Amino acid sequence: MRRLLTAIFLCGTLAWAGAQAALSPGFDVFRLGMSLADLKSALKNNSFFLYSGEPDVSLLTKPNTNLIEVPGITFFTRGVFQVVNGKLYSMSFDLDRDHVDYFGMYTALTKKYGDPTALDPASARWENASVRLSLEKPLTVKYIDMKVFQSLQNQGRAEKAAETLTREKFLENF
Repeated sequence: MRRLLTAIFLCGTLAWAGAQAALSPGFDVFRLGMSLADLKSALKNNSFFLYSGEPDVSLLTKPNTNLIEVPGITFFTRGVFQVVNGKLYSMSFDLDRDHVDYFGMYTALTKKYGDPTALDPASARWENASVRLSLEKPLTVKYIDMKVFQSLQNQGRAEKAAETLTREKFLENF
């Protein structure tokens, strides 16, 4: 009898785990990895954001990086889209707390993707090798392309190492 109950429990657990959706690389038509041109087209032709076109001025200091911030409609207060090397790298959606609440969003994400891989008082995170989805308080949903993120981290470490070496060489001159 004990073996039968264990088998039923394991089958139920495996069936429940199998019912979880694969982590989505985006929301609606917005997908990590889409081109800048496709992102702009998607922003112009959707009912979630008020995209008015190209900004007059860009103050970004890194080459091959674009940042598009747009006001939201209904469920969104704003969206921020970061493009690196021509591809959408991260999306951040601030949700309207008059229409959605943190607990409701957390419940929906947990129901769809299972328990978060990381949970702290300020955020919950679901992650796989290619996508990180986080829900942050008070009410922000973020998507990050993990391969690009890791590449940027490695690049930052290399730049820091070169900066340290250059500083050390500078100090040796005294």
